[in-house]
Amino acid sequence: MAEKKTTRSATPSKRVSKSAAPAKTVRAAAARTPARPAAAAKKTVARRRPAAPSRDRDAAAPPRWRTSRRKTKVGMAVSAKQAKTVIVEVERQREHPLYGKVIRLRKRFAVHDAAAEVKAGDLVRIQESRPFSATKRWAVVEVLSRAGEAQAAAPKAADVEKALEESEGSGALLIPERAAPEEPMERAEPAAEEREG
Repeated sequence: MAEKKTTRSATPSKRVSKSAAPAKTVRAAAARTPARPAAAAKKTVARRRPAAPSRDRDAAAPPRWRTSRRKTKVGMAVSAKQAKTVIVEVERQREHPLYGKVIRLRKRFAVHDAAAEVKAGDLVRIQESRPFSATKRWAVVEVLSRAGEAQAAAPKAADVEKALEESEGSGALLIPERAAPEEPMERAEPAAEEREG
């Protein structure tokens, strides 16, 4: 009879048979993972579609950006030099994590302005939208106030000072403004007694 030769590789293989593993660990592992029925494995949730708006509701409906799930921000238009693009600076305040001081944070967004109606200095509301370019992912929703409108309506500093003085009653305490210098008096003729003497 021919003898069978066995060759061994340089790295010995480690074989662990199921019979070698203790029975207790197999049972414990099976107890940890609960068996799920096949029907309860995946649940699918049907999404509701919004009802089509009726003509009666359109008149009283809030603006579309309020009902949308997209983020909105309010900021000041800093630059409107590019075609259909506005740079809007949004400012927010937050507390410093270590020192506790309230600090101002500013961030600039490239915003799509299809109508090209926004100018530098306008206060605008912007909303998330599809990517218009490599940097534009926001669009102008509405212009809240135009540049210069607030300044035109604001009272002058002198008027505010005068109103404060009148309300506090401090006008009497302040030195009145100097009146125009009086004209010099004309020399009257000397009295008769002085002429004789």
